[in-house]
Amino acid sequence: MRLIIPMAGEGKRLRPHTFTLPKPLFPLLGKPVLQWLIEEVQRALPGAVERMAFIVRDLKAEHRHFLEDLAENFGAAAHFCEQVEPLGTAHAIYQAREHLAGPCVILFADTIFRASIHVPADADGALWVKRVEDPRSYGVVELSSEGFIQRLIEKPEMPPSDLAIIGIYYLREAERLLPAIEYLFHHGIQSKGEYQLTDALQWLCSQGVKLRALPVEEWLDCGSKSLILQAQARLLDLRDGALPPTPPFKNVHIIPPCHIDEEAEISDAILGPYVVVERRAKIHRSIISRSLCRADSHIEESILHDAMIGVHAYCKRGVGSIDLGDYSRYG
Repeated sequence: MRLIIPMAGEGKRLRPHTFTLPKPLFPLLGKPVLQWLIEEVQRALPGAVERMAFIVRDLKAEHRHFLEDLAENFGAAAHFCEQVEPLGTAHAIYQAREHLAGPCVILFADTIFRASIHVPADADGALWVKRVEDPRSYGVVELSSEGFIQRLIEKPEMPPSDLAIIGIYYLREAERLLPAIEYLFHHGIQSKGEYQLTDALQWLCSQGVKLRALPVEEWLDCGSKSLILQAQARLLDLRDGALPPTPPFKNVHIIPPCHIDEEAEISDAILGPYVVVERRAKIHRSIISRSLCRADSHIEESILHDAMIGVHAYCKRGVGSIDLGDYSRYG
């Protein structure tokens, strides 16, 4: 089994945090979103992953080393493919064309999910979907009477269904995707100004490839600040009984669930619910709820909710839903 992982996007919805960190490496409860995702895929797959192909752009050496170690921890070899121009999801996948062979799982790493990876024997592949109230921000599938995918539409204004594609795909013979993408290139077929994987899969369906839409038990979209905080809250709820004990602090009241690193420095504060404090963060004389305080951040005399304070960021007398990027200052 091979994993194809596009992560060359600019992460615009999560700025300013993605100026210094690729979106898939943004941490939730101290663990990168990508690691949560791969752990779940590994748990659900019937066989071992032998190769991980990361599609990247301008990747820093420290992030490359992290991905190499991550792949090694799962017993897989890491390969890096460069997407120089942001020309769409199909274009990104095409940069990993030498790795598209045999059974492959394609993961867009701004999501966490829980589902079975078992694909029915009558299908050539599958993608995982979730019913949503407003599917206009997602790729959407429409099913035939036999239950196979007959149409895929990228972010439709008038969705034909409420089945949103979550960004996890499986193909038994991934090499069949290559002529589909090349067909898009040759005919200049784009959606929203880019070459989209949904259009390539649509071409495959028109050629008789049978794809199933399989449900997920849990889906946490991690594409923006608000979604990250929602996902963080859900993970805290799911892991409440398994969270490490909160270290003792002077005059600090904790409203669970929270995840507070033992190296944090906190005094005269009320934290929670749904607060994550990473290593060496300093919080004094503050009230914080539903927020993320990244490593080495410093917060004083603040009342924060739904806030995200970046690495080495400093916040003094902040109020409300503040969003500070790494190494920035407020107050």
